[in-house]
Amino acid sequence: MISINRQSDYAIQLVVALTKASENKPLSLKKFSIENNISFLFLQRIARSLKSGGLINSSRGMYGGYFLLKDIKKITVKQVMEAVDGPFGVTACFRGHTCPRAKTCSSKQVLNNLNYKLNEILSNMLIVDYLVKDN
Repeated sequence: MISINRQSDYAIQLVVALTKASENKPLSLKKFSIENNISFLFLQRIARSLKSGGLINSSRGMYGGYFLLKDIKKITVKQVMEAVDGPFGVTACFRGHTCPRAKTCSSKQVLNNLNYKLNEILSNMLIVDYLVKDN
């Protein structure tokens, strides 16, 4: 079964929450951690990865926190997932690792097609398209 790991799940949740933050009113990671019952240390690691990936930034101080660095209309699910998990691929051989069975692999073509289609879907899924609209 293909599933999104907890790190990617929380990263997507964090980016969605950051759509309501700004440089002038950043999101407190501690507050987000408490409200969503997510380990603060785990969120810090996720935030560092998102920051390294150029998606978010932070400000220090008493009123500091995190905010989006990139326009939300341009952030894809794939960008968020790859910022925290590295290159996307359904198996290790599609994430840049060499496979000793590459020449004899009977499922290579099927997995290659699956990898291509999932990559395409995630690349076209914008986070903004999945935001809950406030009434």
